[in-house]
Amino acid sequence: MFNLNTIYLSRIFIEFNFYFLFFLFLISSIIFYFSKIISIQNLNQNSVFNFLKLANIFGILISFFIHIISFWFYCIYSYNLSLNIFSDINLYNSNSIELLNNSLLPNYFKSNITIDFFGLILLTLAYIVGFVSILALDTRLYWKNIKYIFSFTIFLLIVYVYVTVSNILLFFMCYELLLIPSFLIVYFVSPSRRAIQASLYFVIWTQLGSLLVLIAISYIISITNTYEFNDLKYFNFTNSESTIIIFLIFLGFGFKAPIWPFHYWLTKTHVEAPSGFSIYLSGFLVKTALYGFYKFNTSIFIDIDSSIFIAICIMGVVDSSLKMWGQTDLKKLVAYGTIQEMNIIYLAFCWGDSCAILGGILFSATHAFLSALMFFLVDCIYRRYHTRSLVEVNGILHITPNLGLSILFMLVFFSGIPGTIKFISEFYIFSGLLEASPFICFILMLVANVLGLIGFSKSWFNATFGMPKKNTKYLPMDLSFKESYIILYCFFFLFIFSYFSSIFF
Repeated sequence: MFNLNTIYLSRIFIEFNFYFLFFLFLISSIIFYFSKIISIQNLNQNSVFNFLKLANIFGILISFFIHIISFWFYCIYSYNLSLNIFSDINLYNSNSIELLNNSLLPNYFKSNITIDFFGLILLTLAYIVGFVSILALDTRLYWKNIKYIFSFTIFLLIVYVYVTVSNILLFFMCYELLLIPSFLIVYFVSPSRRAIQASLYFVIWTQLGSLLVLIAISYIISITNTYEFNDLKYFNFTNSESTIIIFLIFLGFGFKAPIWPFHYWLTKTHVEAPSGFSIYLSGFLVKTALYGFYKFNTSIFIDIDSSIFIAICIMGVVDSSLKMWGQTDLKKLVAYGTIQEMNIIYLAFCWGDSCAILGGILFSATHAFLSALMFFLVDCIYRRYHTRSLVEVNGILHITPNLGLSILFMLVFFSGIPGTIKFISEFYIFSGLLEASPFICFILMLVANVLGLIGFSKSWFNATFGMPKKNTKYLPMDLSFKESYIILYCFFFLFIFSYFSSIFF
């Protein structure tokens, strides 16, 4: 009875939160409309407008807490059901909560609205990483604040539909809609011409992947004559059909994930983009591609040899781990850390073992928090040294001790020591790999956790403990209150997820 009550409460909170977000969208639309036709000076004196603006901001915070409550009830339900959350592969889909049935839409857009564990994780990341991304951007201007509130509300609604819809076409539409605010952030926030070129580079590469996904979806629909993910589980594909589908899906989402050798757009975009967008890109946007691959991979029963796909992922881990050793740009260093971990997660999903998939899902959350923290720390360094070059940045701990300590704590979580969420997620991934192929597991651990970790940590240690340059030896500026707040915010969720992961998993 208690188990039924928890899943029922989780469903109520999820449904209520969706309608609540739609209500906030209407309010933010009103705010945005009046901000376009009325001058900012008059808006500042309008008490009703200020009340609506504050109500919208607090409404987003309330929506976040409602989501956390629904997520908590869902975890309790799953834990009581299996005594070990998602211990069986079938539980990924059997624990999906059916919410609504949009019967008013046309047949090709009809869909049961459901949500699963990875969807709840992704929605949680949308809130948390979205907050960090907005705080990292320069939001001092009143007009920009209005645009960010409006855009963030739309963004949350799109993510909500993306992780809950079971219609393949609606799923792909939401996947593409998330690209629009991504391009606009780089295009309008960063003033440099190189940043605009980087945003176009990012759009072109990700659209190449989306084209492959669209071809795969069209091929699936033409074969099965269905638009529902749930119906795909009962369809038996031939070997040739399975090979074509998994190849297109693997490469299509792999462009955006990104996997080797399609990752070069990521480093270029990170170097030129503002830090707020880098946080959003690595912390959330690449996770949408992981979720898309996971959704198809767990919805379609495909029995083919995945050795070639696993080999590609391993090459990505090796390539990114080696390139960490020669990096002099801190942003590129963090970007290659992102590529390494995305290839590990992709490998876990390709492997198909329930233990490895669970580790991949947890690793997605781990990487989101760590990448948000690392890119913000790089931004803090750039604000003080006006460079990201490891040749110029030395003695951070001596000059700005609070920033230096933050870097050291970040490295503790990145190294994956026992008790951290990264250790738990890697334990599940390597446990799944060890059972099937001890040799691959050993090679992956050696490259990622020894070679890559040493190369990554070496660069950060040189910047943190090196001797300060003469012209920066007496630099007085340490972390500001806003910067300290954002860093503590990231560490808080790293600690919280580590603690609850040790309980439920």
